[in-house]
Amino acid sequence: MELKALRRLGWTVSAMAREFGLSRTTIYKELASDGTRRYGPRPRPMALNEAQKVHVERRLVVCPGIRGTDLHAELRSAYGYEGSYPAFERQLRWLRPAVVRDPEIRFETAPGIQTQGDWAHLGLWPLGDRMVELYAMVAILGFSRAPAIRFATDLTRPTSLRALVRCFDDLGGVTREALTDRDPAFCIGATRDGSAILAPDWVDLCAQLGVVPRACRPYRAKTKGKVERMVRELKESFIPWLSGQLLPPSPSLDTYDQLAQRWIAVRVLTRLHRTTKRIVGDAWNEEKPRLNPIPARILASLAGDGVPGLPTNVIDLEQLALGAHADVRDLAEYEAVR
Repeated sequence: MELKALRRLGWTVSAMAREFGLSRTTIYKELASDGTRRYGPRPRPMALNEAQKVHVERRLVVCPGIRGTDLHAELRSAYGYEGSYPAFERQLRWLRPAVVRDPEIRFETAPGIQTQGDWAHLGLWPLGDRMVELYAMVAILGFSRAPAIRFATDLTRPTSLRALVRCFDDLGGVTREALTDRDPAFCIGATRDGSAILAPDWVDLCAQLGVVPRACRPYRAKTKGKVERMVRELKESFIPWLSGQLLPPSPSLDTYDQLAQRWIAVRVLTRLHRTTKRIVGDAWNEEKPRLNPIPARILASLAGDGVPGLPTNVIDLEQLALGAHADVRDLAEYEAVR
């Protein structure tokens, strides 16, 4: 309308082209047209087809917190989707408007310096012939972000320490320090100034491993943001992945451990980490030589029910009832278990 009005006022085609930043050909076409030019829909070659859209909606109903990268991988492998992840993400926003932001990671550590550990509650899962509350001990190397996961059915101190030592073994050794929260398995209280009082069993185990135990300050989850991020990824990525795996009729804890190791190898170690800008598996291979080996006697003690590294034939005074009789042992027995 403006072009035709200006034409009636005596404007030349060249003047209108300079005024509106259009080519002369476009001006001539607009002046010759009877109505407003209408454009058809733009081609969307990377748009989801009906089957792909149904799969995404079904997965979001079952697992609302599933990661977009996992959905993209599923579409590429099972439905032949050829679009890039940014193209898929733009469509995913309409299907799942809520955007979950990554937790903030405060600091970086050099290779072999720190491992962070924490428990994750995964809810009810089949174990044997019944349903039980399943927990996962998650440990992650601060430099490479390589994780290790071990499952358990309780959060007692012996179970926590055994699971953490198994995670150390899966990672290839121990770092200089281990950072945990103030879980009762690792801390038994706090001093007046707020410093953590670490559990004696945990301190003794760290002494045998050559590790410095550290506990983050209360209500400061970002202090161990790397393991917090992996715990969240365990719930948002591993659980949906696990729901698509074929479990045996009577799964055991070893079954879940092996599935977690497969998921780590397939999904975690092969990806480019957003913060470090490195492939997790490559960074892990660089960090492995900096890890200290776990003593063989501690690994051998994992088969029992006690605390790893703690001799089973030492008298536990806390377990003795008042007035109970303690057997007198020869000093040679205590020398043998050192």
